[in-house]
Amino acid sequence: MTSWRSAHRSRNHDSAHAEDGTAHEVRVLDHPMIAAGAAPLINEQSALATVIEQLRAAGSFAYDTEFIGELTYHPLLCVIQVATTKQVWLIDPMADLDLRGFWELLADDAVEKVVHAGQQDVEPVARILGGGRGARNVVDTQIAAGFAGLAYPVALSKLVLEHFGVKLGKGLTFTHWDQRPLSAVQLRYAADDVRYLPALWDALRKRVEALGHKDWAIAECEEMCDPTQFGFNPDTYYHRVRGSATLSAGGLAVLRELTIWRNTAARAANVPARALVRDEILLDLARSPIKQVEKLDRVRGLPRPVEQEHGPAIVEATLRALASPMAHRTGTRAHEPSPTERFRADSLFSAACALCAARSVDVALATSRQEVGEFLRHVTAGEDAPSREALDQLHLMRGWRREALGLPLLNFVRGESSHAHLSFVWRDGRLQSPNS
Repeated sequence: MTSWRSAHRSRNHDSAHAEDGTAHEVRVLDHPMIAAGAAPLINEQSALATVIEQLRAAGSFAYDTEFIGELTYHPLLCVIQVATTKQVWLIDPMADLDLRGFWELLADDAVEKVVHAGQQDVEPVARILGGGRGARNVVDTQIAAGFAGLAYPVALSKLVLEHFGVKLGKGLTFTHWDQRPLSAVQLRYAADDVRYLPALWDALRKRVEALGHKDWAIAECEEMCDPTQFGFNPDTYYHRVRGSATLSAGGLAVLRELTIWRNTAARAANVPARALVRDEILLDLARSPIKQVEKLDRVRGLPRPVEQEHGPAIVEATLRALASPMAHRTGTRAHEPSPTERFRADSLFSAACALCAARSVDVALATSRQEVGEFLRHVTAGEDAPSREALDQLHLMRGWRREALGLPLLNFVRGESSHAHLSFVWRDGRLQSPNS
């Protein structure tokens, strides 16, 4: 994966520099909230301080970053883009700059920050400032679009084209942003990633306010910035491994210990955890635990240098997990739905889609097919106390989701309310016509 990304990045980088030899007409829409003109590259501390002052004085600014994530444990930050309605700036983190003042600005609740698909962009705030602090007063236009009757997720280029009729240049996510000098094409594309955000948020804000969804959108943006979303949590991270829900209690215990080992080893080597050992290899090691170092050579896909350097640690983590109380818990394996249960869950998900569409909210923001299946299983368990407690712990039944979809869906299943925009009812565990 890393080698593929590196090769792809090199091709895009060469293309970006090759384009510098051709003339480009930089079209910027004449709009009072869209800054025209070139974006200066900030690589001196005094200039950065001036930019921070202007951003703070503006009260609201757009923010984005360009980084390389496949080479180091923490993504390598290469370019920071910021824009007000009057000016765009590009900040060079690879120059000798102290950026703490900028991260403090992102954590300042008094200043609004506008991003697009910005979870990775706000992560450094929590990591660098620490102490449970994170980015504050952040609005994400991708999230806002999902509350405004638009698709979620959606690319910035598509929103800009739909709202302003401007076609942005090709994306340069995969290019060598760490190499200097940056080409004129790279600089222009980096600037365009923030240039249109203030005007875009203004347009989307009006739409979500008209729909009564602004509070929901802001709540979702706040959740995106929650510092607990970032970093390695040994008690939850292993659940992110695809396929973990199919493991036995012993397998889950092994997977947990192996993800802890991998994170420690990757941090020490300064490489991404998944570049050290892929998730699917850890899953195989959890399904069929290896208890002797000499048997690790049977594990398909495990890099031999990793086996040689970390073999004893892998086996030690496995044995420790198998001896732990977690390995002997009962009832930890995920529920496997029957064909009837799966059909009913799919039917209820269709109702969830209809309820969300009626409210101009993209269902992908609210829930998933799998969660609706869990929801239905707990609802149909009746008055069973553990199921009622588990129901309330679902993401669907907390925060804005509870009001927007969770409670309406619960009432729909229980037949306690009707919805004029639904041409069907829930009866006998399935969708039916009201007259059937």
